[in-house]
Amino acid sequence: MQAEFFKAAGPNAATFKAMMDALPDVAFYMKDAEGRIMALNKRNCDFCNIHDELDAVGRRSVDIFPPALAQDFASLDRTVLRTGRPLVNQASDHNADWSSDKHVKSIFPLHDGKGRCIGTTCLYYKSASTQSSPDWHGAMKPVTDYIQTHYTEDVSAEKLASMAGMPESSFRTRFSQTFGISPGRYITAIRLNAARKLLEDTEKPLSEIAVETGFWDQSHFTKMFKLERGVTPGEYRRKHRRA
Repeated sequence: MQAEFFKAAGPNAATFKAMMDALPDVAFYMKDAEGRIMALNKRNCDFCNIHDELDAVGRRSVDIFPPALAQDFASLDRTVLRTGRPLVNQASDHNADWSSDKHVKSIFPLHDGKGRCIGTTCLYYKSASTQSSPDWHGAMKPVTDYIQTHYTEDVSAEKLASMAGMPESSFRTRFSQTFGISPGRYITAIRLNAARKLLEDTEKPLSEIAVETGFWDQSHFTKMFKLERGVTPGEYRRKHRRA
């Protein structure tokens, strides 16, 4: 499937994809006209928590992400396919790693040798601007704002439910309906985002990173990192260590 798509996209498509793999801080994808992923670079795999590009090839956003994210990702591609015009420097706050970062996206149509639109390609990167949790979090926004700044602490579902003004059982249900994951997994994702940055940018020992990002100890940190990210913290650091 991927080979056929690259053949239709022309001789420069594979070279362009290889170039995107070499960029450390820019995420990239190609999709066909049916919305199926044809290519991802390494940074996009990191953002989307996909261990290997081939794990995603042939799948659609709805097959990988919770509905709140998948709908946004797919709608931008459909707009480009429908209009045939690129979307350039579009701000987006639907982030696959659940961070509150604002990303800037540019999505372009892909054409074959006969000028037919056969898919889309996208580049996106983290904006220099910072923000609180995005507005689409709705009633959960005060909760996610709190988690983003207190993830190193013992954040209980009971406390979060109180902040949302709901019984705990109702809060858990509402949170999962909004994000597609439980409050506990959301907190873990935010902690792992902070840990990933420290692994990439510092030489701090794993035991120190574990404590700084809210895990019980190094063993707990390693267990959760491997469970959620598919590799150990040490393996992730070796792959992403900054020059």
